[in-house]
Amino acid sequence: MNTDTDVILFATRLVDEMGEAAIRISRVRLVELTATNNLRAAAFWRDVMRTSERLLAERPPGMVPGASAGPPASQSLRP
Repeated sequence: MNTDTDVILFATRLVDEMGEAAIRISRVRLVELTATNNLRAAAFWRDVMRTSERLLAERPPGMVPGASAGPPASQSLRP
C-alpha cells in the first residue's frame, strides 16, 4: 500500500467523526481545489476520499460515528 500516513490519519478521523458524510466532504474539497488549480492539495484530498471510501466499506454494518463500545451513559446510570 502506498498511502501517505497523513492521508490515513486524516481520513480515519474524518470517517470517525462524520461517517458517510466524509466522502461528500472530501469530494467537495477536491472539486474546489481542482477548480483553483491547486493540484498538490487536490491530490491529497483525492487520496483522503479514496481512503475514506475504503474505511467505510471495511466498517462493520450498523457502526455509527462517535458511538462507543459500551452502553450509552443514560443506561449506565440506571439502577
